[in-house]
Amino acid sequence: MLANPDITTSSEPFSKSFLSVASPLMILAAIFAFRLFFTTWVNLIPDECSYWTWSRRLDWSYFDNSGMVAYLIRLSTEGFGRHTPFTVRFPFLLLTVLSMYLFYRVSFVLFRSRSRALLASAVFNLTPAVLLGEAAAIHDNALIFFWMVALWAAGRFLKSGNNDWFYVMGFAAGFSIQSKYTGVLILPCIFMFLLWSRPHRKMLITKEPWIGALIALLFSIPIILWNMEHGWASLHHIFYIGSGSVTFSRSILDGLGYHLAQVALISPLIYFALLVAVGTSFYQNLISPKPEEILLLCFGLPLIIFGLLSFKGHVEANWAFMGYASTLILTVEIISRGQNEGNQGIWRWFGRRFQKWAAILAVGPAIVVILHGWVGIIPADLEKKMGKSDRIVWETRGWDGLGQHVGGLRTAEDVVAADSYQLCAILEFNVPGNPRVRYLAPWNRPTQFDVWEPSFDNLKGKNILYVSPRRLEPSSASFTTIFENFDRVETLPAYKVLYHGVAIREIYLYRGYDFNPFFPRKLGPRSLFYSG
Repeated sequence: MLANPDITTSSEPFSKSFLSVASPLMILAAIFAFRLFFTTWVNLIPDECSYWTWSRRLDWSYFDNSGMVAYLIRLSTEGFGRHTPFTVRFPFLLLTVLSMYLFYRVSFVLFRSRSRALLASAVFNLTPAVLLGEAAAIHDNALIFFWMVALWAAGRFLKSGNNDWFYVMGFAAGFSIQSKYTGVLILPCIFMFLLWSRPHRKMLITKEPWIGALIALLFSIPIILWNMEHGWASLHHIFYIGSGSVTFSRSILDGLGYHLAQVALISPLIYFALLVAVGTSFYQNLISPKPEEILLLCFGLPLIIFGLLSFKGHVEANWAFMGYASTLILTVEIISRGQNEGNQGIWRWFGRRFQKWAAILAVGPAIVVILHGWVGIIPADLEKKMGKSDRIVWETRGWDGLGQHVGGLRTAEDVVAADSYQLCAILEFNVPGNPRVRYLAPWNRPTQFDVWEPSFDNLKGKNILYVSPRRLEPSSASFTTIFENFDRVETLPAYKVLYHGVAIREIYLYRGYDFNPFFPRKLGPRSLFYSG
């Protein structure tokens, strides 16, 4: 995985130089071909549908994150003049190509080795999380691109000494913040680098870094204004989903679970190589600092921050993923250098056998996921029992068919509604004609749909085509429903999601007549804050 010599070495045989470049290029080309297939032929997953609904209702920010994903989707779908999986994902397919190139450029700018730069890009793109998800229309893919722009600009500053690169870093950080809230971590990464690297510490008393930081923070103004108008709903949402566990033992288990998820995200052997290389580099740079390595270490700061926070509160496995970009570049450089310089000891572990198994353990699970999502490799009876816990099948199977089924039952008088924001988004994208769908549920969990339609008063007297994975039954002492808010309820044919010819789940449909949001209990407006 990590033992390619620099092709600029004059004594290196041409054939070896060619192969050290050709192999990563072929890997990257194959990965792009897979992503092109995914972009075109795989239906949108629920999260992508949600962000597509954002793009239909452009705003300065949104309930649970900033809006870059929506702006890119809107730009693409307007440009193509249609709403398809390809047009929704196209900007992110383009960004993944640019991110591949930036990954190569960062490594080459810092270490001047084309072969290791290509290898670093290939290794990052072979990690399961990137291999499977890089072309999806999600926040993280926009964030990784702008994060890499900032890292590339920092590398150019390091090698050129031109302070104007801080302005580029500032714009890149600003677009990162617009891509995902965690993009703001670029600023402490740069600050830490300037503080750690003695030759660059003097930059802290110059104007360029601070102007760059100001540029970045200007991009947060729309987010702040949106939150001021909505009672700081996003901040409340972040604190809620990141709230800590109620017991110490549960906090420890949550933290360990987060770190096990990191191993799965980038694969076990690549993760092990990263720990060894980054740990070695960190120790060496405490004794004899090298600015190139310090820069890459500092841009890995999210891994430390969220790794520690995972033992205090809930942390999603992907929140720190951008930190792997710089640390994997550093991993390839440190291990390759150790092998090329003839160092013994631990570097002998990372030979061809290690490289082979690292690739197998990275690509193998991704292939299993693809096959399971495409044809299904679990018996139907077991799949039915697993239900939503099998996210691969749950998120990829049946949604386009559900849209057609709902479209066939819908009349011109019906307002389509569902009881979860994911299902609302799925229906908006997949039902012919892309109708606006209402989030209609008796529970209090707020969503982006409540920002758009905080009140149900304008539904009075309407007929509702109600879609839910739960049966709509009269309220009981233990569970409140909206059954009584209709004059009468007609049960419609349910939609069955088939897996190897077996129905593994059902989506229930009802037509409720003459909806009354005021009786027997008042529905809405729903608060944008969590309660209970």
